[in-house]
Amino acid sequence: MNTRTKDRNGAWLSAIALPFVTILLFGWVGGMFQPNSWISGVAVGCAEAAVLLFIGSVIGRGKAASSGTPFYIASGIIIGIYTVSVVLEVILLGYLFKLPVSSYFMIHLITLSGFFVVLGLVFLAAKYAGAQERKESDHLAVKRETVAWIGEIRRKLSELPGENMPSLERQIAELEETLRYSDPISHTSLYEEEQLIQQKIAMLEDQVTLIGEAQAEHRKELAEQTVPIIRDILRTVQDRNTVLLKAKAGST
Repeated sequence: MNTRTKDRNGAWLSAIALPFVTILLFGWVGGMFQPNSWISGVAVGCAEAAVLLFIGSVIGRGKAASSGTPFYIASGIIIGIYTVSVVLEVILLGYLFKLPVSSYFMIHLITLSGFFVVLGLVFLAAKYAGAQERKESDHLAVKRETVAWIGEIRRKLSELPGENMPSLERQIAELEETLRYSDPISHTSLYEEEQLIQQKIAMLEDQVTLIGEAQAEHRKELAEQTVPIIRDILRTVQDRNTVLLKAKAGST
């Protein structure tokens, strides 16, 4: 168990033990039969638990995705405001003005409820942002794999024995560059187009393999047959990029 895990587990264990001790101390110091003392202890204990759980989550997070940082900052600010509010309520309303038990309890309950609502909204926003980041990361990974796939096909063509085919290599290189600088963020409406591009690249790979296995006198003819395949993939990619641009513009 590494140091970060020990620190995180220690913070989470403290989030259980310290609030319990705090509640008992408030009840004992304020008088065992004073409801306001117990209410103050529970309120302060909840604030302590929130702070310690936040510390534990930050320690456990380590070097997580940077997109989550604003939400951690927002959560810390919300927990800080809640903690200060609880302390002020305990000092001013519990001990200075000594509100009636029902009023004092309702104020703390409203404060706690508001805290949970706001923190829950931040959590949902963070969850949505994380899902979007993972989706974008997956699309970027697919794009990199596709570009690498085209690069491997071009390398395979350049390594064929006998006569070189610079014109065909240039066109494959053009396809590789087009894919490299295409937007990796896809859209649900483009699923079929994405699959079609993959199928056509597989066809191109089979065609290059066929060129390598063919006799020298047949390679020129096969190379000429390969050109329309490359141009077709390029058109499909460009059409896909155009539709994606319109889809993204329509969603903003």
